[in-house]
Amino acid sequence: MSTPAVPPSGPVPNSPPHMPISIRQLRFFVALSQTGNFSRAAEAMAVSQPALSASIRQVETILGVRLFERTTHRVNLTEAGEALLPHAWRLLTTADNAFQDMNDTLRRRTTTVRIGTMPSALPALAQFVAGLDQDARAISVDITDGTSDTLITGLQRGALDMAICATTLIEEGLAGTPLIEDEMALVLGAEHPLAARGSVTWAELAGLEVVHFRSGSIGEISTAAMREANIVHSRHYRVDHMESLFGLVASGLAVGVMPRLYVRGYDPARLAVVALTGPIVRRRLIFLHRDRLAEEHPEAAALARDLVKALPAALQAS
Repeated sequence: MSTPAVPPSGPVPNSPPHMPISIRQLRFFVALSQTGNFSRAAEAMAVSQPALSASIRQVETILGVRLFERTTHRVNLTEAGEALLPHAWRLLTTADNAFQDMNDTLRRRTTTVRIGTMPSALPALAQFVAGLDQDARAISVDITDGTSDTLITGLQRGALDMAICATTLIEEGLAGTPLIEDEMALVLGAEHPLAARGSVTWAELAGLEVVHFRSGSIGEISTAAMREANIVHSRHYRVDHMESLFGLVASGLAVGVMPRLYVRGYDPARLAVVALTGPIVRRRLIFLHRDRLAEEHPEAAALARDLVKALPAALQAS
């Protein structure tokens, strides 16, 4: 089946003013952006190809821009389409959450608050949530973990109401409050020659097998600090999970660089944690939420205010 033609390049003329775009049309737009093919997008949305094509043309007419351009093998987003896509994701996710919240409100008299967190901050968050009277607040709390980049994407798409992240930038559409600064430390096997030291400089890591932790902000921060000291991570040991790093370190095969929050409560019989200096490198933990949270989800906004007050002390103690 041939792929329908899309409107010519440039603005679409005679755009009707103030005509709303439906949730269904946005789903068609997102499906086509994901598949890059009219037939596959129509199949995924369980509609005919002409119906999907007509819907896309209608959205382009409403917005007055072309959203897709067709190549020989694929339908690609235009610059305008790329700009629209994150907003479409956010609206669709927010709508899905709103439908769920309306159902919960009618059936259970509660509304869901969705919180994301880095794994290292999850114990402090969980302790706070465990102490909540969710029934009295008429809320149900969902918790998910992930890297900071994943959590920020979740906030931007509306999948999360708030999140605990490690970042230096606050993206457009989000608001943030700093929580704590977490120092990077050297993690060693308990029998390592440096384990008894009070501190070690970054330069002293030269010649050691430093595990390369590839995921999230931890790898980025340690890589930047090591680059400043003209040293590199191990070519032999690359991991994505904390348990893997700790296993390598405890065996004596390598050493690791981790935020202190990750190694609190470590087993001193297996591991040693030593301060890294020259310079001291910190990552900033920040509490993020959508900047219109108070208007969109008052119950979540009220919980966010309480979290911001409680989390710094909880994180320091965890």
